[in-house]
Amino acid sequence: MPFNYTHIEMVKIEPEDENKYFDRKSCQIRVAELAPHISAFANADGGTLVIGISDKKRIIEGINACGNDKINEFINAPKDCCRPMPRYKEEFIDVVNVHGEPNRVLLLHIEASTGQVIRTANDRTYLRIGDKSKEMLGENLRNLEYAKGSRHYEGEINSYATLEDLDDDLLNSYKEKIGAESIETSQVLRARGFVRQQGDKEYLTNAAVLLFAKNIMQFYSNCRVRFLRIDGRELQVGDIFNIIKDKSIDIPILRIIDEAKNYISDQLRVFITQDIKTGKFIETPEYPKFPWLEGIVNAVAHRDYSMTGCFIKISMYDDRLEIESPGCLPDVVTVNNIRV
Repeated sequence: MPFNYTHIEMVKIEPEDENKYFDRKSCQIRVAELAPHISAFANADGGTLVIGISDKKRIIEGINACGNDKINEFINAPKDCCRPMPRYKEEFIDVVNVHGEPNRVLLLHIEASTGQVIRTANDRTYLRIGDKSKEMLGENLRNLEYAKGSRHYEGEINSYATLEDLDDDLLNSYKEKIGAESIETSQVLRARGFVRQQGDKEYLTNAAVLLFAKNIMQFYSNCRVRFLRIDGRELQVGDIFNIIKDKSIDIPILRIIDEAKNYISDQLRVFITQDIKTGKFIETPEYPKFPWLEGIVNAVAHRDYSMTGCFIKISMYDDRLEIESPGCLPDVVTVNNIRV
């Protein structure tokens, strides 16, 4: 892991620049002041907090003069100052302080949280961005909660849509598939979590509208699959603009996959060859159906619908088919570790 500074030489810690995975704090710091940095590391990719080196002048103070009580408070800071407690390990490294005396520094190795946002005891949330621990507020906080899976956009209420805005054919088809044809639609929606109570009113969730809306563009202009056919291997602009087909599919999720599948199937070339043994002609599609269809299903199912102004894009070049879906990789998954 990039934040794991276990057993490193002190000579590496002292000159290390503070960064996304590393911060240093003086032993004079109040224990509660560590909470933002612990929260920030846990909500990002983890990190190491070194206590006993001043963060401005990088003076090695050590922690022995703090006394055992405060040292124990430092060790317990992730548990006492954050909710919920992130996973972490403590480590002591022997040093020689600025006065030439033997001493120690304390390292708190904070692990990246999975599936939950780590807040401070006073209910503030931080994220490590570069060498700073930034407080997350408003839209930034919601996006962090979505990324961590502690909050789901699809489960939030849509205060504008009503049952009249939903497509009866889609609802009846859904009820048939789950064996609930004889049950009132409103009852099915409640039972399946598509309706939420707020105060004395009931509201449809975003998921209900994304799945069943008559006019999806009225509520979510980003619920769209855009297909581009490019003449060549690279997209060109200006005088050599080479998009030869541009198709937008903007319908509810329950219909969008089939519509995209049918349209793309019509765009793919079919190569005909003759089997020299049997003499029969064999049709081979330009791309096997399973992988590109799975790509579309995954793009529609896993895209971040809270992101506005963007859509799923399928680009067909002469030599490849690209599928792009808005959103981040889930939680601690990265491009580097996704293949492990």
